[in-house]
Amino acid sequence: MNEYYYGMAVVMLVTTSLMFAASKNKRMFTTVLLVVALFGPLLFSCQHGTGGKSSSSADSIDWNDSCYRLLKRALVYYNNNQIDSLEQFASWSKGVCVDHKQRIWYYHIWALLAEAYVWDNQFGKATDEAHRMQEEAEKNKENLGLFLAYKALGVGYAHADISLEAESYLKKAIEYFPKGTTPGELFDCYRTLCTEQLKMERYAAVDSTLKGWQKEVDRYPVAPSEPDTIVHANFHFNYHSILADYLLDIGNYREAEKNIDSSAYYENIAGNSVLNLITIAQQRSSLAREQGRIDEALKHSARLLELAGKTEDSSNLFAALEERGSVLEKAGRFEEALKVYHHLAQLRDSLSAIDQHDQLNHLNKQYAVSELRAANEQLEHRSRFTTGSIAMIMGICAILVFLVYNSRWSRQLEIKNRQLQRERNVVVAQNKQLAVERDRAEAASKAKTAFIQSMTHEIRTPLNHISGFTQVLAMPDLELPADERLEISQRIQESTLHLTNILDDLIQLSDLESSNELPLAENYYPAQIVAQALEAVSPSVVADVVLENRCQVSDEWAVSTYPNLIRTVLTRLLDNAAKFTHLGSITLSLTQEDDKLHFSVADTGPGIPADKRDFIFERFAKLDSFAQGTGLGLSVARLIAERLGGTLTLDTDYTGGSKFDFIIPASFKS
Repeated sequence: MNEYYYGMAVVMLVTTSLMFAASKNKRMFTTVLLVVALFGPLLFSCQHGTGGKSSSSADSIDWNDSCYRLLKRALVYYNNNQIDSLEQFASWSKGVCVDHKQRIWYYHIWALLAEAYVWDNQFGKATDEAHRMQEEAEKNKENLGLFLAYKALGVGYAHADISLEAESYLKKAIEYFPKGTTPGELFDCYRTLCTEQLKMERYAAVDSTLKGWQKEVDRYPVAPSEPDTIVHANFHFNYHSILADYLLDIGNYREAEKNIDSSAYYENIAGNSVLNLITIAQQRSSLAREQGRIDEALKHSARLLELAGKTEDSSNLFAALEERGSVLEKAGRFEEALKVYHHLAQLRDSLSAIDQHDQLNHLNKQYAVSELRAANEQLEHRSRFTTGSIAMIMGICAILVFLVYNSRWSRQLEIKNRQLQRERNVVVAQNKQLAVERDRAEAASKAKTAFIQSMTHEIRTPLNHISGFTQVLAMPDLELPADERLEISQRIQESTLHLTNILDDLIQLSDLESSNELPLAENYYPAQIVAQALEAVSPSVVADVVLENRCQVSDEWAVSTYPNLIRTVLTRLLDNAAKFTHLGSITLSLTQEDDKLHFSVADTGPGIPADKRDFIFERFAKLDSFAQGTGLGLSVARLIAERLGGTLTLDTDYTGGSKFDFIIPASFKS
């Protein structure tokens, strides 16, 4: 700021010289020039008189070692969750590292701050810091900075349960890991990446990640006589532990047990950390429980509960209690399991209250820090003002006359212009808001009109049929043959069914939009769903159309899924095909593609025009306005597909009529 005031003094000197030279007041000009000449060097000396040590003394410092010590100091704040202290220390120490070209420790300290924000649930701050680090590293082409930035982003998104983003950034981090660097943080990336892929049940991706991880971890063999034995053993423990989780998930219990034993072997070498022993006990209990070895599962779950009680992390105790309850329930000891679950619920309630209290303290602390910062900024402002007060006073005195006689009218004009600009901005903003509200109102009005028109037409037609045919049947003097009376009864039933379908469409659409919850998944046979859907639609198919079943999965293959919702989608697609196909065939196919079920409904009807391919999925959309139906079928079907985590699309490459592809995950967790 001293440079600013000294520069301002020079500007004032030039301005005063011109002003007084023009007025030919040489005596006043000489006085001002003398004042500036006296105080200018004083201000310049203030600027340069506060320097640090000489360069010769700085050159004797080992800055690589010093900046490494700064990182260790930052780690103390990080490990003790002292976020405020870490923020201030990181801001200062990063500057020291940059000044002395220690970019390695600069990025490590920066990444430490970003990850500290993650564990403190300040996700916005964490991503801001990581993105800034990424931009700087990209600008300077520094792989270490990119690796640490992507790692921080991956860890942050993983902590926020945004697994897809976490997977993307962790893959980038592994790609940019600088070779020749200590691999601990690289293995952290592999472990977190596998964990997120397991959450998403992307087992093929997990298998690929584990293969890459194995290649890296095999570079660090465990040799008892080597000084790095404990570190290398910990690398191998983490790999075999995650591999065991993967094998447990896919049901390969024999290989899972081998890898749990390997984890225990390496952990014994690494020193038997309580947290790692908890992981081993958890896996052994889960394995025994899944294999039906209940006595062994009870022993391991008791050991797990004992170990979890030795840690301060409540998540370990929660996991131990859940496992213990599951084992007791599997053993048929329901009363004990109920007690464990009750204890777990009480602990969660207590932790929730503690979290709320901690959040309140955190907010109070942030408020206090903000107050202190504001006070500090005010003191700094006063200090700067005091330092530059001489220059400011000199400048004010020099231009006072000029401001009085030359700026009065321009200032008033500027004020009026600003006022007009503010008023104009308010009017523009109001007009934009009015336009938005108008468009919304018009859209709502059009939607309401379309809904009323569609429902009026669709409901009135079957009601007229029911009313007319009922009156015919009610005529006392009219004698009808039995076949005509039967046909009238069937027409009444058809109209009643049509009304019921309309109301079912509206109710189902409302239910899907108002709730995100799905019923419990159940084990069912996909081939049976296909057969049931074809059977349901067969009465609607005309005689000249062949209904084909091309199911390519075994009749005995069952998956955990939602058969009722899948049948709803298939019957709506088949109903549409039956409505427009009068010659040829309607084919329902089912194939398994990786971990997905691929249903398709193809017909030999007239097809769908290219300009209507997006329109057909909108609500109340009908290619033929005179055709029977509400226009909700495909809209409801697509909404169900998206709710199941899948897709419903029109195959635009199919030219034999119309073909719809319905793809969903093969299994759902209950």
